[in-house]
Amino acid sequence: MSSTRVISLDFQCSMPHSLDEALEALNQEGAQVLAGGTDLVNNIKINAVKPRRLVYILGIVDLDYVSIKGKTLSIGAGARLGDIEHNRQVSTRFPALCEAINVIGGTQIRNMATLTGNICNASPGADTPPILLALDADVEICGAKDGAPVQRNRVPLGGFFSGPKKTVLNQGQMVLSVSLPLPPEHSGAAFRRLARVSLDIAKINCAAYIEREGDRIRLARIALGSVAPTPVRAPTIENALEGQKYSERLFHQAAELVAEDIAPIDDVRSTAAYRRQIASLLVREALQEAWRRSRGEG
Repeated sequence: MSSTRVISLDFQCSMPHSLDEALEALNQEGAQVLAGGTDLVNNIKINAVKPRRLVYILGIVDLDYVSIKGKTLSIGAGARLGDIEHNRQVSTRFPALCEAINVIGGTQIRNMATLTGNICNASPGADTPPILLALDADVEICGAKDGAPVQRNRVPLGGFFSGPKKTVLNQGQMVLSVSLPLPPEHSGAAFRRLARVSLDIAKINCAAYIEREGDRIRLARIALGSVAPTPVRAPTIENALEGQKYSERLFHQAAELVAEDIAPIDDVRSTAAYRRQIASLLVREALQEAWRRSRGEG
């Protein structure tokens, strides 16, 4: 393993000022997007990745935005985690997203790292994908070849991850933005995680989203990280909850079903057995908090 203080790789760096320039650079062999670099630079130092060209996108002003238009929150590829976390509209309408962002590294990391970078790194234990899955997020992918017009398409976040550290992005493509529908009235979401220390990567994390009608659960979405090759939804729990009348016992019984939706492994941070054991507890806590917030008690 190489020194984590030295970059020994020889590569070129492009600093485009527009999306068209960025996509042109990304079409070159071995090119890779560089945003905050909090994951990518470390991976370069340990020779986990060996790009021939880095395309630095934080100089593209049009990609740095956090905005609500109509019934959608849109977050550009250049928006840093710290800016998202402290955005008043986001913290008011998406408190669980801010909770997930707040546990990522320290302040210095969040002031450099981007939300799209956290997603594109595709770590099974990343903290933002579970809450984004629970909030029904999608990503806008763009690409262009040989001077052709830019092609854009939207992909549900659940279909974006193809494996550990892998996504559906092809050479010359990048994520342009992340979009989330504004949560309706009588809805709530929550995020939970467990790690060895606060700044460490999660042993396991989860998120829950609930829409209610009176004392019944109209819709539920639950997602977990560090329990499968990619962040995953928990459809068995969701099906057990939807249409049911709220009770503590219901949440307890539904959370116990999480074993049917996860496939954790042993690694340096935890064992598969421990992850299975703690998953139901974290899911139950997230469900309880999401329900409280759906009642305006959060």
